[in-house]
Formats: sequence, structure tokens, C-alpha cells
Amino acid sequence: MLSEKQKHYAHSLEEELIQIRRHLHQNPEIGMDLPKTVAFVKNKLKEYGYEPKACGESGITVLAGKKSGKTFLLRGDMDALPIKELTNLSFKSENGYMHACGHDMHTTMLLGAAKILKEFEDELEGQVKLLFQPGEEILSGSKVCIENHVLENPKVDAGMMIHVFPFKGFKVGQIMPTPAGTFMASADWFEIKVKGRGGHGSQPETSIDPINVAVHIYTALQELSAREIGSEERFVLTIGEFIGGTPGASNIIPETTVMKGTLRTLKEEVRGQIKERMVVIAENIAKAFRAEAEVIFTNGCTTNINDPKVTDFAKHSLTETFGADRIVDIPVSTPLMGSEDFGEISQLIPTTTVLLVASEELINLHNPAIVFDESVLVEGAKIYSDTALSWLKKS
Repeated sequence: MLSEKQKHYAHSLEEELIQIRRHLHQNPEIGMDLPKTVAFVKNKLKEYGYEPKACGESGITVLAGKKSGKTFLLRGDMDALPIKELTNLSFKSENGYMHACGHDMHTTMLLGAAKILKEFEDELEGQVKLLFQPGEEILSGSKVCIENHVLENPKVDAGMMIHVFPFKGFKVGQIMPTPAGTFMASADWFEIKVKGRGGHGSQPETSIDPINVAVHIYTALQELSAREIGSEERFVLTIGEFIGGTPGASNIIPETTVMKGTLRTLKEEVRGQIKERMVVIAENIAKAFRAEAEVIFTNGCTTNINDPKVTDFAKHSLTETFGADRIVDIPVSTPLMGSEDFGEISQLIPTTTVLLVASEELINLHNPAIVFDESVLVEGAKIYSDTALSWLKKS
């Protein structure tokens, strides 16, 4: 539980955190290549007295606390989305990218926690490892950080992440510790490439129409949930892109067609089964029409699992620090079918996820018009700090 002195110090950072967040929001970068963001975050951490270390391509880690005892991980993601911002904020992004998922908020909160933990470093009964992670939106960052030993040197014993969320009917600043068990679905991004034989629109019999083949594959994939997977299993298979032909060439049967989409599941065995069937269905339907099909799974992540003990501990600790009136249950059914690449870490160590209400508007994440309330920046820094301090003390 944070002391009154620690809470007071956290609130003294409010203006600084607002300025940090606005800088990050105005200068978003995407994927794994975040040179300006990384440089900015590193400079802040050095200013706070840390020695930042690289974790893969664009990840950053720092350590606070004593070398003896256990280690608790705090993670904040840094990447934005490739969408044009449509808000009226004075600090809106103008480069065609946008922090529409709140990662600028997460990075800022984790920087706030870094400053709090450094100020009260002598009170830490162990170590806190802070991970500033790239590439969450492309489901790649956690894997790269794991490959670069983020959970080692020192060995990490448990961890947590925060995500800001818009919730209509709830107050900004309310905290939602999420339920134990599988909390978010796995995700797989895929492409289905269909190769036919191009030709003249007036003579389809001399061609092999890849659009026709792709339509049959699309329809067959929708039958997986109806005829091949039990009704008790939840999964979502969505085709979000369908690319065939050339604009202005409506009298030409194209050579190729490409479909792109995502698969989200809650169980690894179901995930594997569906992926296998997607390949068989696509290849054999294409063959039936004298075409060829290739299914490529480009990237993905596992389910995000909340450890029961860490989750229960975080809820009790946050209730003590913030008061029972600030702690509310998540208002939607879980597990969520959205995905989080923190799931890769949750498969290796006990972790938990905490949601923080940052908007009362009915505009969802990834919407180009979403606006987050900056009053929660200090609250997020306190949530990170409280959970780490309290867990180390208990352990």
C-alpha cells in the first residue's frame, strides 16, 4: 500500500506527466522502429537516475531497488497505430499515425512509476524491472523482448500491465482489476493468396478466376464455427481485407487475389485445429477450381492469462490504496476476444492485467476520434508503483 508521502509525491508529478504524454501523443511511431520515442524515454530515465538497457530492437528496461529478493515486472507499451488522427486536440498528431490505443498514456504512466520508485528506492524489498515495449500492435514486441532475456538477469518472478479503456457509464479514474484465468484471446494474422489465370472478362472460360475461388474459400471458412468446432468454444475469424483486380480494370479477370484477416481463440488446441483446417479448406477449394491457394500466418500471440494469486493480491492492494469505491468489476463478459501480446509473458511468469477507465465516451479503442483523460496519468503511475511495492513487501 502506498504511503501518504508516496501518494503526495506522485501527485506532484502531474504537470510533468501531462507534458510527457502530450509530447508522445504528438510524435507517434509504429511497430518495432521507434527511434524518437526510444530516445525520449531513455533521456527521461537517465534524468531520473537510471541506466537504461536495450531489450531487442526498440525495447528498454531499467531496474529499481535492491539486488537481493524477488523481482516484479511492470510493462508499458510504446507503439502507435497507422491511422490518421481525427481529434481536435491542440497536440494532435499530424504524421498519419495516432496513439488511438492509449500507449502514450501507458508509457507516461510507467515513466511516472519509474520516478516514484527511484525516489523511494530504499523502501523496495527487492527489485522492480520496468519494460518499455515496442511492437504490441503488431503482436511482436513481447516475443522479441523475451528472446532478448527480459525475464532474466535478474529472473522475474511476477508482473503486471495496465491498459486504459473507455467505458460508458463509469467514472474516469475507476480501476478494474480483471478476473483470474484466460482474460484475452490469442491472435493470428493471416493472408490467403489465391493464384488463378488472368484473362478477358468476356471469356471467363479461358481463365481461372481467383476472385470466384476466394469467395468460395471465404464462405467455407465461415462454416468452421457452425460445423467443425463445438458451440461451447468461442473464436472469431474475420477477413478484413479482400484485394482482387485493378481499379479501373473491370473487364479483366485478375491473375491473383489476396484475403487478409485475423483469427482469435481462447484455447491452444482450438487455435491449432482451426489453423490446420484453414489450410486444408483453402488449398482444396482452390484445387477444385483449378487454382492454387497458400495460407500464410504472419504473426500472432497467445492468450493473456491472469494468475489467480497475483490477480487477487493486486485487487486487495489497490483496494487498500485507492478505496473500495474506486475498484469496480469489468462490465463486459470475459474472456475478451481482443488480444494483447503481453500474453506471451503471461505464459512464462504469473501476471495480471488492470484496466483503468480513461474515457466516459462511447468511442472504442483504435477509433481515430478517441480522446483519453489526462487526469488518470498520475493514477496509472500510482497503480504501477503500488502493485510492485506491495507485492515485493508481501513476497
